[in-house]
Amino acid sequence: MPSLRLNFAGMTHQGRMRQANQDSFITNRQLNLFAVADGVESAPYGELASKMAVEALESILKDFDLSEDATPPTPDHPSVPLPVRALKYAFREVNTRLYQYSKDNPKYKGMGTTLTALWIYENRAYFGHIGDSRGYLIRKGIAQQLTQDHTSIADSSFKPSDDMELYQESSQSEHELTRAVGLNPDIQVQLAGGAPESGDYFVLCTDGLYTHVQNWEIVNVVRENPPRLACQRLIQLANQKGGMDNITVVVVQIE
Repeated sequence: MPSLRLNFAGMTHQGRMRQANQDSFITNRQLNLFAVADGVESAPYGELASKMAVEALESILKDFDLSEDATPPTPDHPSVPLPVRALKYAFREVNTRLYQYSKDNPKYKGMGTTLTALWIYENRAYFGHIGDSRGYLIRKGIAQQLTQDHTSIADSSFKPSDDMELYQESSQSEHELTRAVGLNPDIQVQLAGGAPESGDYFVLCTDGLYTHVQNWEIVNVVRENPPRLACQRLIQLANQKGGMDNITVVVVQIE
């Protein structure tokens, strides 16, 4: 089967009301790995946490051996695909590194970040997610949220898109951020996977975008513009509507 052809871009902006940008992102063509992270505002050094998280995720997956014998065992059912197990391991390892770093350096105690990643491996899409950044699939003009917000006001009836299969239950949450990378020694990761189709778009973003921009607006901008211009216009739109937070967007087009 020929490899999927991807067109993608990522962009971040401080927003209109923030004095610093605590968001980070990666777009790695070699790995087909895309991620966004948003440093926890209530914790110190969110900017460092988000940068460390995306860089650590990239490093871990770059060096990963995806053979049956090498992929770390997990308590998941044997039918869980190797890339899902790898992504779960990578997220938990990122969490461990950030937690240990803050433990070894008391100055950084309490730093944390969201982390949402899309990994396209052997023509399948895999999502890993912690926090309230989001991943969307846009298919046939409809935006489907693939990640659950790990906040206390998240809808407990959240269901993933029919086009993506959950490999682990999401949290039941109800007012502030209930899950973030780096705050605790271990973390529960939301995982999903599915088969992309030609014409699909994936959008990863921090809450600075979706707080202001509606799903239908995201769909229109993404479908009417190439990924780099789509990122630019979505950020402009979020800023026009208030720009209350840092704004980060990654758009991945399946050609």
